[in-house]
Amino acid sequence: MAEVFYYDYVTIKPWTYFLTASEFGLTYVGLKGDETVSPIFSFYTHRMLVRDPKKLAPYVQQLKEYFAGTRKIFDVPLDISEFGTEFQRRALSVVEHIPYGSTITYGDVATSLPDATSSRSVAHAVALNPVLMFIPDHRVILSNDRVGTYRLGQKEKIRLIELEKSHLHDNS
Repeated sequence: MAEVFYYDYVTIKPWTYFLTASEFGLTYVGLKGDETVSPIFSFYTHRMLVRDPKKLAPYVQQLKEYFAGTRKIFDVPLDISEFGTEFQRRALSVVEHIPYGSTITYGDVATSLPDATSSRSVAHAVALNPVLMFIPDHRVILSNDRVGTYRLGQKEKIRLIELEKSHLHDNS
């Protein structure tokens, strides 16, 4: 039987985001339109989607606060326990702890993982992050200070980095 993921949408210009959660926490953040094709079903196969704005309300609220610059740390539960490999989940755990407004390189992440074979293996794991913003993979950049690619596009990655830098010293 297919496991149920609850979902809802939130529009925060210029995007309408699509969020899903299991009973245990947030499982996916993407763009509206992605829910009927890849990438959500490439992350999680055999899931039934049920729209439930009430279940997604805490995630939607925190995402709105993040973009408004009033939230620097997400404190809602995440559920990536069924995502990817153990190595990919550990790489994302490192990324999850990158401070707001900071950036580190893929090599820095690789150095913190004893079994990382290269920064490329880390880059692949980071690129597959199912919960954009909540695990801030936009904070991971190339070693030459270039931002690199991002699932929502390089311009969006730059926008998120600049958003955080603009709110870094706010007292909110």
